[in-house]
Amino acid sequence: MGINLNFWSFILSVGCTLLFFLSGSLKDFFVTHLHFHPLILTLLLSIVCFYLSLVEMKDVKNLTTLLRGILTMVVTLILIVSISFILFFGNLLN
Repeated sequence: MGINLNFWSFILSVGCTLLFFLSGSLKDFFVTHLHFHPLILTLLLSIVCFYLSLVEMKDVKNLTTLLRGILTMVVTLILIVSISFILFFGNLLN
């Protein structure tokens, strides 16, 4: 029995979305103890999740896994673009 990357990339995309919304309240902890912005972690996890969903699209067997893969790719692309925008313009204004 193999690892179901499609399912786990979907779960990771949901976790990335939650981390994106929690990053404002977690900023003090990350900057103080880990010395980096929490959006950087969210961006890296979103990129990994996007590549996992791309790899798993070759093994799609039914409509449910296809829709889950497409939803995962759309959510992670939205997160990647929005976080990149926030970090880029945040560093310009800093």
